[in-house]
Amino acid sequence: MILSGWTQTKNTTTNMKYIITEEQLSKLNKSSQSITNAIIKYMNDYIGNGSRKITNKPQNYGNLREDWCVDGQETISAFYYFEDGRFDKGSLLVSKDIVESLSNLLSIRRSYIMHVIEEWYDDVMVPKFEKLVGEYGLSIDDIGTWDKTHECIPEPEKPEGITDEEMIDYIVKHTLYTKDDVMKKINSGEESLEDLFLHIVDIQNRKKITGF
Repeated sequence: MILSGWTQTKNTTTNMKYIITEEQLSKLNKSSQSITNAIIKYMNDYIGNGSRKITNKPQNYGNLREDWCVDGQETISAFYYFEDGRFDKGSLLVSKDIVESLSNLLSIRRSYIMHVIEEWYDDVMVPKFEKLVGEYGLSIDDIGTWDKTHECIPEPEKPEGITDEEMIDYIVKHTLYTKDDVMKKINSGEESLEDLFLHIVDIQNRKKITGF
């Protein structure tokens, strides 16, 4: 196979020819696939050592979220956004440390690593998540990186013996809702008191650990 092209020097444009044989092309494709396979294996092993925290719709503004905790650090988060009850888009955030580790290990560009991770998550992890939450048609549509990892956010818990009045007071104290606002939400069936309470507890836990 003969491919021709050109290259730009300082002041002139020079023609050049280069030859890629079928064997060389095959090796190039195999090399690329080997790198892809190495990234996928790394991510499968990495996730295999982690635990997943799922935030359901009633506790997350009608959206779904999953966070992966590995070695005490929250390093991967997936967000599934809904509009009028229908799935709209999915976003994935991965620790910058994961991407840099793979880049250094495989001597490959970060953009390529992120592309492979996005496709792997969409093909492998999303279907597993769909089965857990009973939602289908989800996908990952974009990917970004966390600049910093942080301690895992604990599952929000309802204290034993807490009364409805105490939960309402907690919600009012940590939000802009008035007591009347909370009662309207509950009475309209928009949210249950427990779900709203746990949602606010989760937000407060995250603020304590991440600072925002």
